[in-house]
Amino acid sequence: MKQHVRMAAAGIAAATLVGMAGCGAEEAADHDAPTALTNCDTTVSLDAPVERAIAVNQPAAELLLSLGVEDRLAGLAFVDDPVLPELEQRASEVFRFDDEFPSFEAVLDRDPDLVYTTFDYTFSAEGIADRQRFTDLGVATYQSPSECGGQDAVQDSELTLDDLYAEIGDVSTLFGVSERGDALVADLRSRAEAAADGIDPSGVTLAWWYAGTATPYIAGCCGAPGIMTREVGAVNAFADSRQLWPEIGWESVLDRDPAVLVLADLGRGGDGDSAEAKIRFLESDPVASRLTAVQNKRYIVISGTTMDPSIRNVAGIEELAAGLRDLGVAQ
Repeated sequence: MKQHVRMAAAGIAAATLVGMAGCGAEEAADHDAPTALTNCDTTVSLDAPVERAIAVNQPAAELLLSLGVEDRLAGLAFVDDPVLPELEQRASEVFRFDDEFPSFEAVLDRDPDLVYTTFDYTFSAEGIADRQRFTDLGVATYQSPSECGGQDAVQDSELTLDDLYAEIGDVSTLFGVSERGDALVADLRSRAEAAADGIDPSGVTLAWWYAGTATPYIAGCCGAPGIMTREVGAVNAFADSRQLWPEIGWESVLDRDPAVLVLADLGRGGDGDSAEAKIRFLESDPVASRLTAVQNKRYIVISGTTMDPSIRNVAGIEELAAGLRDLGVAQ
């Protein structure tokens, strides 16, 4: 079957998550219990649950909003995709920075007790500031364990859904809403299992293209695309790469000749960012146009944020499974 599949944004069943967090709104946080945990070789210590958090990057923001703690957010900083529709109202109640990486001073002006981010870049001189600068001022920090080594690090292990669930557990503990975290994990786990149930794309190879045309960023073994690929039982054509997003030339992609291309739809306006720009390039480039996936128009379009480690990965599994079925390469 030759067709171009455009999947809906990663909001499938998200209303369930919002309703679930809302039902837990009366859950009482334990304001007397100190908390300490280890995060990316850093000890995160709090004398009481978080009251004024800054969430940097979209995955961090959407996780906190899904936990229903918007009343304890001092600011959100992200510029990628629109927030999930089911979370728009909650997001509208929180101060929003103009930039994804506001200045160190601008963050401190919000008087935070925690800065939570997804990407390692945030805690760098080019992002906002390193973790120690916050620690020295008594501000706790938490970084998604999926990025402990940074984007360019060689990965020792493959990210799994259990890693995502563990992050939800950490964050809900820091906010004193562990029951909400447990409920969110249970819902995501159930959805992931249902999405993968009965699908058989054995031997179907995928290549995940994030951005860039001359030397595109293609997903390696170990990040969020690896999670979604493994969960549906397909094969990542570049699973042998130990980087999260290595730059891979089109001749090398042609050598692997994946059956399906999963395309990130990004709204940034950069080189090859949107799905439309990607498809135009694929069908006109003398090398890329020779790919079997291109000749058969086997594309699955997923939002760029869904390719980052986040609660959207479960919706990504649902979208990927549906897309493979619609393309006729899986039952």
